[in-house]
Amino acid sequence: MSWKDIVGHESQIKYLIQAWKTNRLGQAYFFHGPDGIGKRTLAIEFGKALLCQSNINFEACGVCASCKLVEAENHPDLQMNSCPKDVHEFPRELMKEICEGFFLKASRGGAKVLVIDDCDLLNEESGNIFLKSLEEPPPHSIIFLIGTSLERQLETILSRCQKLAFHGLSQSEVAKVFAVKQIDGSFDLNKITDACGGSVSQAIMLTDPDFSHLEDSFLAEIIMPVPDPVKLVKMVMDFIEGAGKETSAQRSRARWLVHGTLSWLRGQILLKSNTGALISRPRFQLPAAVGVEKILAMLEACFQAEYQIQRRVQLSLTIQWWVDGLIWADSVTAFDFNVGTI
Repeated sequence: MSWKDIVGHESQIKYLIQAWKTNRLGQAYFFHGPDGIGKRTLAIEFGKALLCQSNINFEACGVCASCKLVEAENHPDLQMNSCPKDVHEFPRELMKEICEGFFLKASRGGAKVLVIDDCDLLNEESGNIFLKSLEEPPPHSIIFLIGTSLERQLETILSRCQKLAFHGLSQSEVAKVFAVKQIDGSFDLNKITDACGGSVSQAIMLTDPDFSHLEDSFLAEIIMPVPDPVKLVKMVMDFIEGAGKETSAQRSRARWLVHGTLSWLRGQILLKSNTGALISRPRFQLPAAVGVEKILAMLEACFQAEYQIQRRVQLSLTIQWWVDGLIWADSVTAFDFNVGTI
């Protein structure tokens, strides 16, 4: 991989290379934006270029011993760290271990690169332990921190970083990544690029045929005159838990279904406010008795569910409230979404 293989972040790449060319690279950068859009990939690629033994025009050669070690995820001077699976906050002991390793002398005599993913999960303890590394980093080193938003970070961390914003990829950019990675199959690429929220990892996950089957079953029940909430909750939770024990994968599945339902409800509003001559009719349609106001309330339930998934509220509770909100949308405001995260 090289800079040329990274899709959709040309301005961020240009910014970093220009800083490098003019000897104005910062000691620490905070990359923030949606999950699965390439922030981590760019950080590692930049680290590879910095460590490359025969760097040409500020780009990794891809063939030297250093580049090969980075590609094998085995370079001693590039540390890539993230929060362990099924842990909701960055453990202080892990952060101590990361910092101790970062301050060791470079094994290959060059730069030191530290990449920390999942910075949304830094707490006061782990953040304070890491603060010394930000205030007094080892010589010839650079730090890349990765998170989803500035609002979820500790101010003490942010104040010591240069901040670089990333945005979700466009539908055409996601399609370009699929072409580069030669991802094909019997899936609707337009539907996937519309539902993935600009996230490549999300888009790849949506190629699984289980997703289409689940969505069809879910919508078929929602449009029933009297949907069965117990059946719907079980259906969704079985699907979410099918991702395995990793909570991030479970959240991705939940987010996909909620987002897909949002898109479907928007289509229902168009049907209610249009003769249908100018738009294609979806396969599943709400009963004629369901008016636009109720659909808007159903949309609000989806917005609330997306927010709670992002806040890492327990998924079983979020899904229960979401399903109830969809079925009894006229009273969705009666549901209390303001519960603590876990």
